[in-house]
Amino acid sequence: METNILPVAILGVIGSGIGIGLIGMAAMNAIGRNPAASNDINAKMLTAIALCEVPGLLAFAALFLIK
Repeated sequence: METNILPVAILGVIGSGIGIGLIGMAAMNAIGRNPAASNDINAKMLTAIALCEVPGLLAFAALFLIK
């Protein structure tokens, strides 16, 4: 019995990409409103991007582990 994991993995990668885009957009808006806090915002943005990237990487890795 062969399962087709490709659509699930694609959804995981697309969702991760959308999440990273939204994080970047919100960070740019925050820096535009308060440029003095850009260092703090950048550090928090990179942490959030790293946490958002994990499900996308796991979905991508699942393609290779299952096939």
